[in-house]
Amino acid sequence: MSGSQDKGPPVTLFDETTQSLRVARARRRQAKVTPFLLDRVIDDLSDRVQDVNRTFTRACLIGPFDWREQITAYLPAAKQFETFDHLEAPGGKDYDLVISLLHIQSLNTVGGWMQAARAMLVPDGLFLACLIGGTSLAELRHALYAIDTEARGAPTPRIHPMIEVRAAAQLLGHAGLAIPVTDSDRFTVHYRKIETLAGDLRDLGLTNALTDRDKRISPRLRGDIETALRPAKGEPMAVSWEIVWMTGWAPHESQQKPLKPGSAKMGLNDALKSIRDGQKS
Repeated sequence: MSGSQDKGPPVTLFDETTQSLRVARARRRQAKVTPFLLDRVIDDLSDRVQDVNRTFTRACLIGPFDWREQITAYLPAAKQFETFDHLEAPGGKDYDLVISLLHIQSLNTVGGWMQAARAMLVPDGLFLACLIGGTSLAELRHALYAIDTEARGAPTPRIHPMIEVRAAAQLLGHAGLAIPVTDSDRFTVHYRKIETLAGDLRDLGLTNALTDRDKRISPRLRGDIETALRPAKGEPMAVSWEIVWMTGWAPHESQQKPLKPGSAKMGLNDALKSIRDGQKS
């Protein structure tokens, strides 16, 4: 008998058919209005690109929405700027910049996708991405947990799992990207109407597409959420958002290498003593 065990089929977190319907609706909505999160991440993206002392000539945007028009102004030297749809496996090669915006958190196979995106880069090419971070919608999560527990005895899958900053850094490393850097942009939005929050989620195709979601209609749910989120009558509802940014480079011999353990010229104790002596003088 072999020591291996049948692990069964892989878990499919997201229903891709439902996701496609959500994305199609979001595209129709974006034809009329720009998602507020998009404005925020494009501003941040422009700062990050301009902070890099590099001229990018062949770029690629991967994701469900074609936002190249909003990005092009910040890549004036890019003679090629291609895009891959969310249902396409990342492909091609020889890109010096690969961008993904607000997309990675909705993938069924994040690790494999990251490795495919890494393979698209030339040596010393830049991977720059952002995603909805783990602390987003914390208040909504707690409200839904309490509502479902009271009504049904247990919570049901309603909000997509999201990636923490530390996990994002690990993804960069596992994908073989060098000089990995992650950081996050945390902010709070105060909503006057629950419909506005629902609209922000629909604008980006982020409403529930979980495979195990409860498909029963709950006519009271929206009112119950508003009651749970609103601190007092007439007061706005505070909802947390987090955008996690990921930066990594395709390895190249010109890049700075970390020192090997034990190769430092000054030991830790000597370094601390030097700092203390400097503070006393």
